[in-house]
Amino acid sequence: MCAPRLVKGTSLPTRTPQTIWDTALGQLELQVTRPNFETWLRPTTAVRLDGHHLVVGVPSDFALEWLRSRLAGIVKRTVARLLDADATVSFEVLGAPIVPSSSAEAAARPAAPRPLVGHLDAKLTFDAFVVLKCNRVAYRAAKRTAGEDAYGLLVISGPAGSGKTHLLHAIGNTARAAGRAVVALTGEAFVDRYASAVRAGQPHTFREAFGECELFLLDDLRFLTSRISSQEQFLLALEALRQRGCIVVVSADAPLERLAGLSDRLVARLRSGVVTHLATPTAAERSEFLQALAAIDRHEVPVAVLSLVAEPPATSLGDLAARLRQVIAYADLSGQPISPTLASETLQAANPAARIPLPETIIDIVCTHFSIPRDQLTGRSRARDVTYPRHIAMYLLRERAGTSLTQIGQLLGGRDHSTVLSGHARIKQERASLPETRADLERLELLVQQQPAA
Repeated sequence: MCAPRLVKGTSLPTRTPQTIWDTALGQLELQVTRPNFETWLRPTTAVRLDGHHLVVGVPSDFALEWLRSRLAGIVKRTVARLLDADATVSFEVLGAPIVPSSSAEAAARPAAPRPLVGHLDAKLTFDAFVVLKCNRVAYRAAKRTAGEDAYGLLVISGPAGSGKTHLLHAIGNTARAAGRAVVALTGEAFVDRYASAVRAGQPHTFREAFGECELFLLDDLRFLTSRISSQEQFLLALEALRQRGCIVVVSADAPLERLAGLSDRLVARLRSGVVTHLATPTAAERSEFLQALAAIDRHEVPVAVLSLVAEPPATSLGDLAARLRQVIAYADLSGQPISPTLASETLQAANPAARIPLPETIIDIVCTHFSIPRDQLTGRSRARDVTYPRHIAMYLLRERAGTSLTQIGQLLGGRDHSTVLSGHARIKQERASLPETRADLERLELLVQQQPAA
């Protein structure tokens, strides 16, 4: 799109907005980097010229924000030289909806279903959330954000297993039921979508997912800490979404100031919203939680068993829920009633400090469970039915055997530690958000616990 340059003071052949803008683009292509030109400037078009004010149409809110904050100065100077005047340039998003010719015609059209990008677990609702003193403030903030009197920007922090993902999904499920468009992504999914779009040379496809978004949920901010470009994209998305009234909710496993690697700009922007924290439950709260969880799941569990489950080393609500489900699952599989003796045996077997399984045993159990040959598990295949069991193995080797990242990589085909770390993080996130993954892990952990210790 290299249009001929015009010398200052030379009149344009045809003084239309598009002719002026085409000429400006030809000059801008020589002044900015190719990635910036291809991503932000090439998809634009002239809309109108009001005197010395040129209005340029852009494809999305993201492009609007980027051009305003990064390229507005050089664009204005280029257009001013072409018009030989103190010109101004503004940007607006193209594709505004067309107003129907009559209200009757609008009413006759069926309403399009509101989109959902990402995943929401339908079981994670506010009704299924056990409210305790340690999580009451965050719960109330989440409830408000899911309703009419919403906070525009909400940050929920807390250690693993404290209920962050549950609250995010509860907000999303409530919003979906009210007919709102929701984008619900993990930190890993956000990074993967952006990286895939960039590799394909179509970064605009990443931003298009947010086009109709009314509620954006990002679960696990830590995944962005070592990825500067993804942080930049998230900050741009945050600004653009908030500018048009979209609600944004973010979770993190630690207070923002303790997330090393986050840019100061992003931390400051997030802190401008409402920030809440989920604390570690007390002993009394642990017992209260287990009683409520047993009632929600409709299981009759003796108080003495609940007391055993509530004892250390369990520190988080997620740990407590996992321990209780292990006891219930073992009772179901063994055909025995839930009793203090059964609970004690199950929890003792599950204690990694007392019973550490052999890494080779874990790999064999995973291969048997998923009916996959070992050479395929450790091979180079990237098919979903292979990578999922492989990542499950990474998670179990790390969590149940305490195997180092380097050792896990060697056991699973010579992979580097960053690949293992990514696979572990994926399963950790899916355990909190996907019932299928949680069920697989609980079954496998029970099988691992029944094996001889290392």
